[in-house]
Amino acid sequence: MGIGSLIPKSEFIGLENVTHLAAGGETPVLISNVGAVTRFMVDKGVGMPGRDRMFATATRARERLARLLGATSQEIALLWNATAGLHAVALGIDWNPGDNVVVGASEFASLLHIWQAAGIEVRRVGAGPRATSEEIADAADEHTRAIVVSHVSYLTGARSDLAAVRGIADRCRARLVVDASHSLGVVPVDGSLCDVVVSCCYKWLLGTHGVGVFFVNSRRWPQLEPKAVGWNSIVHEPDWRQRTTFHLKPTIEKFEGGNPSFISIYYLENALATLEEIGIRNIESHVLELGRALLDGVKGFGVDLLTPERAVSRAGSISIATTRSEQLETQLRERGVLTWGGDGRLRISVHAYNDMADVDRVLKEIKSLGRFS
Repeated sequence: MGIGSLIPKSEFIGLENVTHLAAGGETPVLISNVGAVTRFMVDKGVGMPGRDRMFATATRARERLARLLGATSQEIALLWNATAGLHAVALGIDWNPGDNVVVGASEFASLLHIWQAAGIEVRRVGAGPRATSEEIADAADEHTRAIVVSHVSYLTGARSDLAAVRGIADRCRARLVVDASHSLGVVPVDGSLCDVVVSCCYKWLLGTHGVGVFFVNSRRWPQLEPKAVGWNSIVHEPDWRQRTTFHLKPTIEKFEGGNPSFISIYYLENALATLEEIGIRNIESHVLELGRALLDGVKGFGVDLLTPERAVSRAGSISIATTRSEQLETQLRERGVLTWGGDGRLRISVHAYNDMADVDRVLKEIKSLGRFS
């Protein structure tokens, strides 16, 4: 008997005639998110009670994200994207001459170049598409202020051993900064191991653009403060005549500055409720089982796999090295199968709405294409 989906495809917009295996780029839209956006529109038009409901929705979103990270809602800010969180970290470290950051050479561009733009030495590690813990350890020294990793690689789909990298960071007293854009919402993310976690919301969290997760571990980094402030960063003083100075909020919300993107937050909060109802462990088991079937199938075609086969070392995406990734993505899309090309690999992603029929379908279509490399 085949593996069924955890979320029925009928609960999404546009999945009637397509096999959607592109969660690593964009996920489809929950039909219930139409209702969530409508609630925002209603709340926006009813004055102060509506504004109160906007902030209440943001609080619920933080609480749901906190449960995914094993954190508290006071440790989470809702910024406009994941890159904004990385900027906050780069600005929040008191750099000294000779300081460096260690980051994998194959990491996503934001993780590489933010530090370069700040004039910090960037030690790029990894001879291949996956930087190992040993390579990170060899590059880190007493001047390393931050080790930056993706929990799951956008390129290869490989899952990092955060406990091992935490140990390296502790030995050189560096911050561990983690991008969880390809893991949060599909596999567990242990926030206790990290100083900072950033994530987009339009992939595995089933959210959309305009909001990003910024988690700061208050136990590990209580002194991190924003370098720019706005009205939402500070404790409110109702008497304008007394606003001669300000005090930052004690929560990580102080990084938000002004109003967050409430329409995106309504969307996100509803999506998080859907994921929470299923349970992250159930989602992880589901995608690992589908991924195993996908790996077994594509190996029969003699392809070059970038994704590790061990379950603990992967998540929802399987990446295949190929110089024809854009062409293959187009050919599969024309056959009704959505994947993601570019960067010298074809990425096939499974999520809670996928089932074994989707895996069988993509394997059939790949086989029909013939030459893959």
